[in-house]
Amino acid sequence: MDFSSLLVRHADIADAPMILDIFLESEVQTDFKGGITLASVLDWIECSNDKFPLLVVCHEDNIIGWCASESFYGLPSMAGVAEVAIYIKAAWHRLGIGAWLLHYLSQYSMSHDLHTFVAHILEANISSQHFFLRQGYEQWGRLPNVARSGGIQGDLILLGRQIELSH
Repeated sequence: MDFSSLLVRHADIADAPMILDIFLESEVQTDFKGGITLASVLDWIECSNDKFPLLVVCHEDNIIGWCASESFYGLPSMAGVAEVAIYIKAAWHRLGIGAWLLHYLSQYSMSHDLHTFVAHILEANISSQHFFLRQGYEQWGRLPNVARSGGIQGDLILLGRQIELSH
């Protein structure tokens, strides 16, 4: 994959339908349904900022994935910690784009004094767990049976990684 053909930019309101489509495409892989709507995505975009952005990755002006970071806990002592999420269109899986985008987000975050990333992943989402583990994340915790959807219960896995600050 020629990563020089990819463009990363901050998401805007016009991107919301495609961000939702990519999220819903990934949701098909699990029995858990999050109830995410277009209004949810619009809220994500409006709440994003320079420190905690919602970024889209484009190939030839088409959005093929997105990633987001958000404040982890809200306390001043946790100001350097971000919860991260990443979603790539299925047709673009296994080309290294997810790893490239996560690295991009890590580099971006260093200039915003973030030192730790945490990813919350449903236990049933084995492919996402493997992806983050391949990127150097470690399992830092498990919340048993906290995820519930349509009568199904599941664990939430907490994966984390320290990122190197550039200064």
